[in-house]
Amino acid sequence: MNGDFLVRHHHHLTAWLRDGDAESLNAFLGAHHDAFELVTTDGVILDLETLRESLRSAGGSQPGLSIEVEEITSVTPEVYRFLEDHRVDGAVLGARVVTAVMGDGLLLSVQETARR
Repeated sequence: MNGDFLVRHHHHLTAWLRDGDAESLNAFLGAHHDAFELVTTDGVILDLETLRESLRSAGGSQPGLSIEVEEITSVTPEVYRFLEDHRVDGAVLGARVVTAVMGDGLLLSVQETARR
């Protein structure tokens, strides 16, 4: 994994949420390990199936959305930290610090921490 992977990964998520592009949803979900877990900014732990279900009905639900990924740091070859901003028409909706852990070339775990 590298920074380009993380940027592309979030572009897929953006294309699904903003435009309802089903190929982008498939590419986004396909980058996750079967044992994937997401710890949200609220401290909720979602497994891959729960994430999949929550995203299925969200296609096209956020017109004007962009997700910016920057300041990507490789902590180890399998652990990355980066800043992620969600914007709609330029206004920041949510900002977070994210730690991503890879396993078998796929995302294994993601921890999101809200930032002000």
